[in-house]
Amino acid sequence: MKDKQTDSTLGAIPSGKRETHLESKPTAASHKKSTRPKTEPLQLPRGAWLVFRRSGGLKFSSRQVVIYPDGRATRSGTDLPKQASASIKLNDAQMAELRRLVEQSGLANLKSSGGQQPPDSYAYEIIASGKDKPIFVEVFDGMIPASLMPLIQSLTKLLS
Repeated sequence: MKDKQTDSTLGAIPSGKRETHLESKPTAASHKKSTRPKTEPLQLPRGAWLVFRRSGGLKFSSRQVVIYPDGRATRSGTDLPKQASASIKLNDAQMAELRRLVEQSGLANLKSSGGQQPPDSYAYEIIASGKDKPIFVEVFDGMIPASLMPLIQSLTKLLS
């Protein structure tokens, strides 16, 4: 004797017009272009030796450090409480290492990445006092010259 199998249909396709392709209808909030806050052009304050700013990321933030020739430094950021902005003092060895990295990077001969910053990535800006005028370079994640990477890594540590 054969077992009777019961039909257990879970649903049915209704009759009528059917979609033949996938179409999404964005809501008012979706697909908005990300509005990143405008950041001021990076400036070299009077008496400063170097300024480094990192900005961007998934949740946009901007942090910077200003370094003076005597090792004094100040750091600040849009994602830091006002009291977290701090003055720090770099020792002679730290300053010597930064000077070495600036020299090794060939900062004076580097060109900025150009173009637009890729979404959710970081932009790194450096302005340093040069012989005749300040030296400025801006690079983006994924487009950082190998010679500049050690300097950016070292400066990034000073941001936290």
